[in-house]
Amino acid sequence: MEDLNLTMNLLTTSSDLERASFSLKKMASGKVIKTTDRAILSWAGIFLSLMDWGARVNGGPQNGGGLAVQATSIRPTFYSCLFRIAPRLRESGLSSEKEVTSFLTSLYRNLNSPGAPGKGHKKLTEGEMKLGALLLHEMAESILVQINNNGLPKPNASLKEDWQPTPKDLVAVPAF
Repeated sequence: MEDLNLTMNLLTTSSDLERASFSLKKMASGKVIKTTDRAILSWAGIFLSLMDWGARVNGGPQNGGGLAVQATSIRPTFYSCLFRIAPRLRESGLSSEKEVTSFLTSLYRNLNSPGAPGKGHKKLTEGEMKLGALLLHEMAESILVQINNNGLPKPNASLKEDWQPTPKDLVAVPAF
């Protein structure tokens, strides 16, 4: 049952990250987003800031309760996705660690407060929103790969083949 709960949480997280990616793309194209979209963007901002060891948004990784535990389990995925989108970050002019860190902090703040990033932080440009949406999409996809046996084929094709009955499992059940 524990595996089922973990899978359910990962699937929900992936779905929410994909929804946030879609909403951020809508904002980048100048479209107005719904209140529910704003809520998912805010969640994504908090979630990403909890995953990022260097983030100092909302007090850093110590806030967030159960969300922090979930973020910790997905942290390696976050960093691998950053490596995968590194060429796109460089293409957009973010070549140093300091520039990428500044972009990520700005992304978290903008996600956390869509349309109003707060004091001392600028709104993301269209290109920065698209980069943020790409990061969210990559994370959502990577989580789905984790759920799906890390993308590797399963040795058994069905549950019937997975079941290895013991003598205890083969005992007849009395009829009611």
